[in-house]
Amino acid sequence: MRHAAEVPTFHDTVVFETSLARIGAFRCDADHAAFPQSDPIRNHCVWFSRTPVVIQPEHERAFVANGHTAAFYNQTQCFRRVRVGAVGDYSDWFAIDETVASQIIDARAPHILPRSHYPFPWSHVTVSAETYLQQRQLFEAAAMGSRSDPLALEEGIVLLVDRVVIEAVTAEARSRSLVIRPRHRDLVHDTERLLSRTCDASISLSALARHVGSSVYHLCRVFRRITGATMHQYRQQLRLRTALEAVTQRRATLTDIAVRVGFPSHSHFTKAFRREFGVLPSTLRRAVAQQSQRASRARFV
Repeated sequence: MRHAAEVPTFHDTVVFETSLARIGAFRCDADHAAFPQSDPIRNHCVWFSRTPVVIQPEHERAFVANGHTAAFYNQTQCFRRVRVGAVGDYSDWFAIDETVASQIIDARAPHILPRSHYPFPWSHVTVSAETYLQQRQLFEAAAMGSRSDPLALEEGIVLLVDRVVIEAVTAEARSRSLVIRPRHRDLVHDTERLLSRTCDASISLSALARHVGSSVYHLCRVFRRITGATMHQYRQQLRLRTALEAVTQRRATLTDIAVRVGFPSHSHFTKAFRREFGVLPSTLRRAVAQQSQRASRARFV
């Protein structure tokens, strides 16, 4: 985390690029002058947040971007940001050629009318643990630079975007069956924002309801109805997706990671991680290390 005396960070780095696809790392501290307002987006892309931030797209409702969400951006679009935590907006993005993006939409959402230069009709979608893990592994593979396989990365990006679009189509169908009042959406938005800011801390249900101005029962009922998850599940998933990066980077012990993200013990964290991602954190850590070693050896062959 940045110290108070340091200059705020802002950079948007392309870590992989071909004529078909790109992968980038966006890092903007909350105190940087560029944080509140985005520049026009240069690619048709899907963004995954490493840190929580509120995104206000043009002509759309604001949403909380965090480990639960993938955000869709079309070329030339702009949006505003509102800070949630102290860090700012740290995200990774995956871009594809407009023709390929349109082909995906035509295949997965044929009911959507064509939009010139705007293939993605959604602002964001809640993604599964499998999708979140897939994009992290894809980014880590791209970060190896010249040791990466361009064919594998291009195909991985196309399949990742395809997967996120499928989830968006599924979520759209579910939302059509719900009649949701604006004040209920606002209640869930405020709750998601609070849980994103305090996901590593303990908070009681009464305190949470009081903070967002709701009764306990009403909050429990509305949150689960709209998100499909309880608040405990939502926070647990945030903790695990926050921990995923630390697990793959291998800079801290698994016990330290467990405590840092709010789990009472290493064993509790390990069981929850396996339920979420289908693999033990120690197994994933070894696999990442072996992949890095193989790539390093190949570089010198």
